[in-house]
Amino acid sequence: MKLEKILIIEDDMIIQLFISKALKNAGFEIVGEGRSCKQALELLTKTKPDLILMDIGISGDKDGIETAELINQNYDIPILFMTGNSDTTTTDRARKTNPIDILLKPIDEGRLKNTLVKLKNED
Repeated sequence: MKLEKILIIEDDMIIQLFISKALKNAGFEIVGEGRSCKQALELLTKTKPDLILMDIGISGDKDGIETAELINQNYDIPILFMTGNSDTTTTDRARKTNPIDILLKPIDEGRLKNTLVKLKNED
């Protein structure tokens, strides 16, 4: 999978900075960072990422799952969810959007990097 440009949608600035720094240090290009569905859709058209790291509990009138549904209607961009909500209802809703994976918070830097490196090395 081509995996060079990553868009991060996360409304917690500290988590966003942590993920961005970790991925940059691992050699990935962060092409944008947003906090809401509106920002995600705006950044998506400008940056054309290879992957979207999407928090499920983002700011605004739509959550990350609803945002992923909108993205899936118009784009073929893989989404990797991040969430602090591990309840079955949330994860079942998220899985219906066919994400690459759902990473639970707190985000384990090693697991995140390993997941992305593995995806990058897939044909």
